Amino acid sequence: MGSAQKKLAVWLWGPDPSDRRLLAKLDVTLLPYFSLIWFLFGVTRASYSSAYISGMKEALNFQGKDYNYMNTAYLVVYAVFQMPGTSLLTIARPKYDESFMASDFVERVRGWIFGHRIVSISLSFGSLHQQTAEPPNGTSNADWLQSVGAQFILGSWYKKSELGMRTAVFCIFGHIGTMAGGWIQAGLLHTLQGRGGLPAWKWIFIIVSVMTIPVALFGWVFIPDLPEHRSAWYLTAEQREHAFIRLGAPLKQTWDLSVFRRVLLSWQFWLLPFLFMLYSVCVQMLQNNVMAYWMASRGYSTIQQNNYPTAIYAAAIFGTIVYAIISDKIQSRWEVSVPIGLTFIIGSAILVSEPSTDAGYFVAFYLSGTTFAVQAIWYSWLADVTSHDVQLRAITTGFMNSFDFAFVAWWPLVFFPVTDAPNFHKGYVASLVTGALTLPFIGLIAYLEKRDTNRGLIKRVPVDDSLAEEDQRLREDEPSQNKSSDAPVNTRTAEVDV
Repeated sequence: MGSAQKKLAVWLWGPDPSDRRLLAKLDVTLLPYFSLIWFLFGVTRASYSSAYISGMKEALNFQGKDYNYMNTAYLVVYAVFQMPGTSLLTIARPKYDESFMASDFVERVRGWIFGHRIVSISLSFGSLHQQTAEPPNGTSNADWLQSVGAQFILGSWYKKSELGMRTAVFCIFGHIGTMAGGWIQAGLLHTLQGRGGLPAWKWIFIIVSVMTIPVALFGWVFIPDLPEHRSAWYLTAEQREHAFIRLGAPLKQTWDLSVFRRVLLSWQFWLLPFLFMLYSVCVQMLQNNVMAYWMASRGYSTIQQNNYPTAIYAAAIFGTIVYAIISDKIQSRWEVSVPIGLTFIIGSAILVSEPSTDAGYFVAFYLSGTTFAVQAIWYSWLADVTSHDVQLRAITTGFMNSFDFAFVAWWPLVFFPVTDAPNFHKGYVASLVTGALTLPFIGLIAYLEKRDTNRGLIKRVPVDDSLAEEDQRLREDEPSQNKSSDAPVNTRTAEVDV
């Protein structure tokens, strides 16, 4: 390996040769799979919003707040299943859990290719008469279950100094997908309108459905379960053992009667989801077609309404990369969270002031796009502060999404209803308030993290030889394909909250 190549390898995967060999394999198997899943989620999410302003509204006879009601119906169902879904990953092997979720891909293909299905549910609180097979934002509950599962699995394989950037890559693919969805929809308006008797807005869902099939097959082959399973066929026996040892063992990792007490009485379970909820409701000013409605009021074309908002996600990609690299380098999430919180305030304040020029609105929307970086930063922060307790990490990961969408489900109905378009002043004010509230909670969580780290409450313990040997003995009772013939490598102290 040349000098330049070695420097790049050290920068990407660290100075330890064993870590480099392991991470290089994970970064071309585990990380791409979840990133592609999130890319497809981004495509369908953007496509649903684009479709709404490109003919779907009229085709399906959306009236009043039907668009908001449909999102609410989906999000309520989604929120209920997050904690059970992530908790299951601590019991069942992720390979089987994720592969089961992949069956949704087949359902999506069948639904969109073979007809314009009507969902046979009645929304008593709305006048929605017709709905396509896709849930709001063009996604399925399985997509979201895989997303929180991805966060849990990534946190099980990567160290604190590695996790931020990997989570960032995962999130970036979602932003790229969101951008691509807008571009694809804009292109379809020109090329496929009326082809096969279908409007352009339906072709996007067919195309995305076909794209999901190879991704699902890739996942079936390459999902490596968790390090303690030692089941990744593409890792050597030594690498499987190294992966199990290098992060250390959690202090708590079994299901017993103490689980619910220690979870419900922990500050992690309540504060991190609350903080993430504040972010999610704040950035509703970047979603719900808010920018597109404003552009329509200013006379921009439908194609421009599809294309210009994609720059929000270009800003998100830039912000996510920069903040993730810094947070991994300094091994601190709170220090990069403070400028993000300030950006919430600045972007919202510009919109509240109702700029006299279009440039002011574009600056506010695009600047606020960088705040999407907290998806990577705060999920990594959650993994950092719950590293000592497997059940706490799994349940809190699910609750972080559930609590978030418990608010997002109704927030747009109150603050960003389509009937207010294009003037969402009360929504901008709400974003200013919730964005400002993130700062004191960032400070509180940083204080509690430092306190509990100093007390030894947040840490992983080194895996000693006796524990490795006991684990090896237990695995001898498993099927032969899961066994490892090599002896455990030397114990390595885990990197913990430094």
